[in-house]
Amino acid sequence: MALNMANQLCISADSHVVESAEFFEPLRKRFGDRAPHVETDPQLGPRLNLGDGRMGLSIAGFLQQNVDFTSPEARETAKLGYGLARPGCYDTKERLNEQALDGIDAEVLYPSVLFNVYQVEDLDIVKATFSLYNDWITSYCNEQPERLFSLGCVQLFDLDEAIAEMERCKQMGAVGMCIPATAPPDHLYSDPWYDRFWAAAQDMQLPLNMHIFTGATANHGLAPRQASSKANGPMGFAGAGMTICDLIQSGVVERFPDLKFVITEFETGWIAHVLKRLDWAFVRGGGLRTSGLSMLPSAYWRRNFSITFEDDPLGIMTRSFIGTETMLWGNDYPHGDSVFPHSQQVLSEILSDCTDEERYQMTVSNVVKLYNLPFELGGASQARINSIPTPEKKTWRNALPLPEVELATPLR
Repeated sequence: MALNMANQLCISADSHVVESAEFFEPLRKRFGDRAPHVETDPQLGPRLNLGDGRMGLSIAGFLQQNVDFTSPEARETAKLGYGLARPGCYDTKERLNEQALDGIDAEVLYPSVLFNVYQVEDLDIVKATFSLYNDWITSYCNEQPERLFSLGCVQLFDLDEAIAEMERCKQMGAVGMCIPATAPPDHLYSDPWYDRFWAAAQDMQLPLNMHIFTGATANHGLAPRQASSKANGPMGFAGAGMTICDLIQSGVVERFPDLKFVITEFETGWIAHVLKRLDWAFVRGGGLRTSGLSMLPSAYWRRNFSITFEDDPLGIMTRSFIGTETMLWGNDYPHGDSVFPHSQQVLSEILSDCTDEERYQMTVSNVVKLYNLPFELGGASQARINSIPTPEKKTWRNALPLPEVELATPLR
C-alpha cells in the first residue's frame, strides 16, 4: 500500500460497523429460521435471534451514545433500533464527515451484531455468517481504502477452513482477524491443537483480535450466576484475563514469538494487576527452571499483546506497568459506550499527564505499526492530541448522564 504522510493524525483502533437486518437475509434463505436473524421486541426494539431462540444484544445499544440506558427517554428511543443509526454507519462518505467531526483520520473496524454468533452451535451457519460478513466488510472498506481498515471474522472449530478463510481475508485486505475472546471451557487456547492456526496467523502477520462480548460461550466463559446477579457485565474482563494467562503460561507465545493478540474494549485498568500476579506466580513457582518459559510473563505481554481503551483513566495511571507500546486508543463509534463525538476532549483529559511520545504511541504509532497501516510515521508532533491544550478543568465524566460518575471514577 502507498504511504500517506499526514501533518497530524488520530486513529481509532476500535470502531464498528452495525450490520443491518437485511445483511442476514441470505443466511435465512439458505438455513431458514435456524439462521441468525433480526427480530423486533415491542419493548426492547430489534435484537438478533441466534436461530435457536437465544437473543443477542439490543440493536439500539450499538447506536445510542452518551445516554443513561435506564431512563424513560432511552427506553423509548431504543424501540427505534436501526432508526437511531448515524449516516456514517452505512454511507462511507458520510462516515468520513463523522471522522472529521470527531477529529480522527482512520478507523480499524469490528462488527457489532455478530458478537454472539461465535456461540451458535451449527458450525455450517457460523462459517456462512462469517464468510458473508468478510465479503461485506471488504466491500464497505474498499470505498475508503485509506481511511477504513477491516478485520475479518473466523471460527476456531474447523482449523483447516479457519486458516483458508483467514488467508482469503488477508488477500482481500483485512488487517487482522477476530476470534472468540474466550475459548470453549473444554477446549482452551492452551491446547496445542490450536498451534497450526497460531502458526498460520503468525506467518500471515495478521493480529488476532478478541473483542468484548465475543466469547465462544456466554458471559465470557464465566460461571453462570443467579438471575439477581449483574456481575458478569462489569466483570467480563476476568474472562479475557484468563485467556491472556492461558496464552502466556501454556507457552503459546513462547512458541510463536511474532504472534500478536489484541484485547479489545475491556478497558485497561485491570491489566497491571494481572501482570503483577502473573510475574509473582512465575517467580514463586520456580521461574525459568520449571515454567518452560524464557521470560517473565509481563515480557510476553509487552511483546505479543496489545489492548484498546476509550476513556479509562486507571489504565493511564498504571501505564508504566502495562507498557504504552501495548496501548491502543479507540472511540468505539457508533456504540452506546462510544466517546464519539467528544474524542479529542476525552483524549486531552485522560492523557494530560502523559508525555508527547506516549500520546503519539497510543493514538498513532502503535496502531500503524501493529496493522501495517499505510501512513508514514513522523514522530510525536504528528499526533493531533499533542496540539490540543490540556484543559484546566476536566469535565468529560461530569458531562455523562449520572451525577454519581465523578464519585465513581474521579479524574485527577
